[in-house]
Amino acid sequence: MRNFILVNIFLFIGLISQAQTDSLIFENPSFTSILIGSDNLYAINKDGRLTAWNLTTLEKVFQSSDTIYTSIAKDKGDDIFLGTEKGTIFKLNQTDYSIKEYLKLKKDYRIDYIFFNSSNEIFLIVPYAVYDPVKDKYWNNFTHEANGMIVQKRFLFFFNKRTDTYFDMPQYTFIDSKDRIWMTKSFGEFGGSLQLFDTKNRKVLKSNIDSLNFGLLFPKSVFEDDNQNIFITSGLQHFINSGEIYKIENMTAKVIYNSKDYRDSTHTNHFSSGIFVGPGIYNSKEQKIYFATTNGFYRMDVPINGKIKSHELIFTPDLSWEREPLAIGVGMTIKKLVFTNDNRLVFLTSNNGIGIIDGQKTIMLK
Repeated sequence: MRNFILVNIFLFIGLISQAQTDSLIFENPSFTSILIGSDNLYAINKDGRLTAWNLTTLEKVFQSSDTIYTSIAKDKGDDIFLGTEKGTIFKLNQTDYSIKEYLKLKKDYRIDYIFFNSSNEIFLIVPYAVYDPVKDKYWNNFTHEANGMIVQKRFLFFFNKRTDTYFDMPQYTFIDSKDRIWMTKSFGEFGGSLQLFDTKNRKVLKSNIDSLNFGLLFPKSVFEDDNQNIFITSGLQHFINSGEIYKIENMTAKVIYNSKDYRDSTHTNHFSSGIFVGPGIYNSKEQKIYFATTNGFYRMDVPINGKIKSHELIFTPDLSWEREPLAIGVGMTIKKLVFTNDNRLVFLTSNNGIGIIDGQKTIMLK
């Protein structure tokens, strides 16, 4: 009887495992990247499957089932390209969702990010370098600034020597109007890092921005306004909530938003010292900054000088949160913000799929 019970338990576990595997292939709501196309919203899930929703009806119109994609991007002509884990870049037909090989790398590098500069030249981020696949040239000699809490150095292979010059795979990336790729990473309570690359002149740039303390930087996004000012959002929950928005002018950082300035003084619990700030984005039509927090989504004017005067809470979604691996607190579940061509806010989450705010209504896509 005991053996019979054990056999049935193992069979039951096997059936559950099979059911979970099948469901993950086609219904995994955990997406890693999103992109707004001409008519559709595109997303890649953690299994590497591409999904498309019509932006008018919000109905799912396509889902891939074979090729494993790792990145998605648009060029200056609004053509969409998909990178794979085997070093191939495909061009997507946005009408019938067919793909055509655009470029095959000389080695089977995993393509984590794709960028096109203002001259429509393609650059990639692969392990562990910025890579020009056309000229077959790569850059990995990025100098890392000491962040005040930990010295960002690594051991050189085979040598008993440490170096602060290497390439660190980023978490958040952005290419600005000056053709610079901004690559940031957060180490939880241990601060963050920044790497800069000039795609126009093909060279590594120094990341030592004045007044930016990397030991207190927990980057969640980089974006740009119409005046070519760069903004970095920073946030962490480690014992307390924290959040700042930096404005970068002439490679000097200014804090334009500090969540501690808006804390509720009536609360006395430890987490009431501020707001945990996540990703942000600039809205050109409204000329405002939108940013996500643990409290919800805020909107504010861009200050000309000094800090912002006020910010407006516009929406508070009900989302699932997880523990931050390198901090005593939760991790930011909202990963990215984008706007549709008709000015609807779209947000990517870790666990709840993709949200679209349409007026007073919010729809979650999975």
